Amino acid sequence: MENRIIRHLFPGSNTYAGFVGFFEDLRSRARRTVILKGGPGVGKSTLMKEVGQHYESAGQQVCYYHCSGDPESLDAVWAPDSGFLILDGTAPHVVDPICPGAADGILNLGICLDEGQLEKEKEALEPLYTAISAAYARAYRYLSAAHSLRADAAAVYDAAFSLKNRRQLEHEMQALLPQAEEGGVSHAYAQAITWQGMIQHLDSIRTGAVFCLDAPWGFDVHALLAPLFSDARRSRLRTEIYHDPLDASLLAHLAVGNVLFTSAVFADAPVYAPVLDKEILRREAPRLAFDRAVYDLTLNQAVEALSEAKSLHDSLERYYIDAMDYSRLIAIKQEFLETLES
Repeated sequence: MENRIIRHLFPGSNTYAGFVGFFEDLRSRARRTVILKGGPGVGKSTLMKEVGQHYESAGQQVCYYHCSGDPESLDAVWAPDSGFLILDGTAPHVVDPICPGAADGILNLGICLDEGQLEKEKEALEPLYTAISAAYARAYRYLSAAHSLRADAAAVYDAAFSLKNRRQLEHEMQALLPQAEEGGVSHAYAQAITWQGMIQHLDSIRTGAVFCLDAPWGFDVHALLAPLFSDARRSRLRTEIYHDPLDASLLAHLAVGNVLFTSAVFADAPVYAPVLDKEILRREAPRLAFDRAVYDLTLNQAVEALSEAKSLHDSLERYYIDAMDYSRLIAIKQEFLETLES
């Protein structure tokens, strides 16, 4: 078990543009995929946790992909040694088989639901679904405002970061790129915006060497990581992209081979800080303070909206839990777990 690696990541995040996930990237790496269907509260996350424990007990690598709607739940479990992937294929990340039967399969836990009982609760269920959608829409509006404020701060730091200092830092980073470790590209989040706030699994992205970029809030880390990614792809190096949880088009962290370039700071790793023009920062200090203060307020409002969505979802789940035939569910789960390779 000494070589076992357990990782925790997010396949999607609540961004300023709505929910953005990388489920298709996960599927592209799997030899066998099982897509779970069924309503809320039918046991999808619990089954995925049991799948992960199965592969853990066999000494294999396991990556648990947490749900940004509820980080205590799972959206997927990936066992790279076996090439096995199990994921939640329901909204907001609706997934269907690409090659049914041959490489992909569906396990519908919804067959354990008493649809007649749920039909009687239709008048209670429909307003809950509507209210959940409205809460998420409100959260995304606040996240869009937060994104604009952070972009304004980035413009200040861009002006304060001279071309000479930028090139010097880029040179130091490029010097750490490994010479081997060929492979593909993977996409995920090490952080996500959830109803509990910003949740991070930064320890899961540590590889070997770590380059910590100690930049102020609002600094455009992507502008430094993107050229590194381009260099890595030209050399066909194995690369893991960890996207910015607020803006999925941006890179927050980048692992190339066994080297991690990160905007996080680890206590036992060297830290590099961009050299910025102090006069520009002094002149723009009120603007930066405003941007950060209002960003925090809008992000907090987004989290409150996500918290409301979570509370409504919990209420919704109770109707489905009450309509479940758990004896049938246990039998289905047991039969499925027996099909897994060890």
